[in-house]
Amino acid sequence: MESPTTSTVCSRSPEALLSFTTNTATSVLPCSKKAKQRPAVTMLPPLDDFIANLFRRSQLPPSVCLVSLIYLQRLKSSLPRHARGDLDTPYRLFLAAILTASKFMSEAGSALTSQAIAEMTDHVYTPKDVNLMERSFLGLIKYDLFVNVEAIKDYLALHGSMLEMDLVEHVLDQQ
Repeated sequence: MESPTTSTVCSRSPEALLSFTTNTATSVLPCSKKAKQRPAVTMLPPLDDFIANLFRRSQLPPSVCLVSLIYLQRLKSSLPRHARGDLDTPYRLFLAAILTASKFMSEAGSALTSQAIAEMTDHVYTPKDVNLMERSFLGLIKYDLFVNVEAIKDYLALHGSMLEMDLVEHVLDQQ
């Protein structure tokens, strides 16, 4: 009989995670280079600074960040070829993915909220905006939220070296 195990995602390089997350968010779909009628969009910092700020302020564990990347991959594979986004679409996709992953992975009461994300973005986006992003994102990924250890292993087999992440499995004592 096999001993039960527990798995932990470990990140060796926050910089690698930041770079990979930025590249992933910008590669989901082609986006316009011009802001459309939303003045707040012109106040956005470069995407890597935006993501770094949110990572720093939220203090999310690497496992939540990894699951958000898996969600973005699921989204990319389900979008029609003709899908296009606005200038701030990568920002919105990142926020929706990280919020959804946080809620899915966290214990009751410890997940990010729309209000917390609005504050972390210095209110470039309102809680109402973030709620709409989340609902739209969930619809686009068809509420496919479950991520098992095999999906994590598969993702890390493809991208783990660039992410500088590992899945560490611990055997639990049976006493």
